Amino acid sequence: MRLLLATATAAFLMSPLAAQAETVKLTTLEWPPYVMADASGPSSDAVKAAFEKAGISAEVAVFPWNRAINLAQKDPEWIGVYPEYYAEDSDAEKGGDRCLFSKSFGVSPVGFVQRKDSDFTWSSHDDLKAHKIGVVRGYNNEEKFDGMVAAGDIAVEEADDDSQNILKVAGGRAAAGVIDKLVFEHLAQNDPAVAKVAGDLKFNDNLLIEHGLFICFENSDAGKAARDKFNSAL
Repeated sequence: MRLLLATATAAFLMSPLAAQAETVKLTTLEWPPYVMADASGPSSDAVKAAFEKAGISAEVAVFPWNRAINLAQKDPEWIGVYPEYYAEDSDAEKGGDRCLFSKSFGVSPVGFVQRKDSDFTWSSHDDLKAHKIGVVRGYNNEEKFDGMVAAGDIAVEEADDDSQNILKVAGGRAAAGVIDKLVFEHLAQNDPAVAKVAGDLKFNDNLLIEHGLFICFENSDAGKAARDKFNSAL
């Protein structure tokens, strides 16, 4: 009887159900230098290290951003998506409609890239009304800024991605472009088109915001359990 019990216990520990209890699957996007195309990078390192500290193995996979969000929200196989900026209208614990936010595991300094010969300066959001500002279509930038854009108080030049946003600023299509500082520095070194114009550009010293970076967990019991274990390890 004791042998049968030991055998049954060993079989359970080797079963897919037991393995699932010790593994979480997360979606992400390619967002150098935070997350690279192979899902490596400092954001992935921070997320995996925290889960490992909690005794959990984190598997991550890169998808286009909208698909990464949809999988984490709707497919039970994927428990969360990172790195996200906090948004109250997405926070299911604050009446939002999407997910459960973790504690912050990193930061993203967001500000403006501009031409070195530009007269662009700003100290308040009202100063931005005098300029056309480059933004990436669909990005959340900073709550007050985005609200002013939506209200038509700030004119914008939309781009498909960060590289195009930088190039539009370099070409004079926008007075400045909203971008993460580390993303700008990475593209200036690694994107050939951006590298050609990087010498004409600078990052404005006045940040728009320093965002925390979060995992947005599925709004479910499983998501809450994974979120709480992740938070406990930070």
